[in-house]
This record gives sequence, structure tokens and C-alpha cells, in this order.
Amino acid sequence: MYAGIFDYNDNDFIIPLNNNMGVDSNGNLMRRIDEYVVMDMNSGKFHYTSPWTEDDNNK
Repeated sequence: MYAGIFDYNDNDFIIPLNNNMGVDSNGNLMRRIDEYVVMDMNSGKFHYTSPWTEDDNNK
């Protein structure tokens, strides 16, 4: 199970779909780059986030 990730750039939440992809409340697809950075797949911009930890079941 995944918890919501806070996007500090947009003051928005990202709901993870799996370990690498998520969607924000505006429907923008986000790709996880590392634990604290995602890339907006629509604009190509990087966003700083709260920790996006990997699901232990998928390691």
C-alpha cells in the first residue's frame, strides 16, 4: 500500500500508482526519479516531494 506524497512545488498530493509512477490531483502523470524528486511527464519539470519510499513487497 502507498501513502500520498506531498509535492512542494505545487502544494499538491501525488497518489503513487506503483514504485515509479504516480498521478496528482490535476491528473498529471509523475515519474519518480529518486526518493525526493519526481518529474512531471507532461511538462518535463522536476518537483521536490516528501519521501517516496519503495514498497517492501516489490523489492
